[in-house]
Amino acid sequence: MRAIFPADISKAIETIPLLPSQNEFLHHQKRIIPALMIQTTSDYLDLYQQNNTNLATSGSHPSSSAAASHENMPTFNLELSVDAAQNINSNMTGFGMALFNNKGGMLLSVATPWTGTHSALLMEAHALTYALSWCHQRSIQPDLIVSDCKVLVDYICKEASHHLLLNRFTKDITNFLSYIPNAKLIHISREKNEIAHRLAKFALGLVQEVYWKDHNFICNL
Repeated sequence: MRAIFPADISKAIETIPLLPSQNEFLHHQKRIIPALMIQTTSDYLDLYQQNNTNLATSGSHPSSSAAASHENMPTFNLELSVDAAQNINSNMTGFGMALFNNKGGMLLSVATPWTGTHSALLMEAHALTYALSWCHQRSIQPDLIVSDCKVLVDYICKEASHHLLLNRFTKDITNFLSYIPNAKLIHISREKNEIAHRLAKFALGLVQEVYWKDHNFICNL
């Protein structure tokens, strides 16, 4: 069962507040086995390095130096942007996804709550897996998929396999991508992924998935 966003969703998304501590979940562990603690720490360090690369010298957004700029974005027909957020106090994760045409117009947006939490990297991987699965089930084929998690994008694009926990998701991600001709997965900055990020935050307060669709966008919902 799903609810549907109101018609003015584009403006509504812009008003969704961001939580002040975006990495709160990284500093909260309940009971964890040593091997998982090591892997979680490694994930945290990878993400920390991503967000601080060239920060001191460039003065730019932490992830912008490795992100695709507007000028060198690949051509596409349908772009899928994905993000995730968590609230450890309520043990909830939110997935946010949005589809855009090649003129930047939003065609579809989805906010999905999920009970449970992950480490930062696994949370992003879960969100991307869910979004691609969601599109695959509805015969939607985005040819450009974007994420602001460079560690995840690099891991998939380099076909890495050393992270056993992450592989649970990346195998499915690679499989879903194989169904989309000429699909590209790239890293973008957080600023360019703001709509998906706000949708993920919005999902934390939901009890069921909600979506909004442009009336001109035809898909199997």
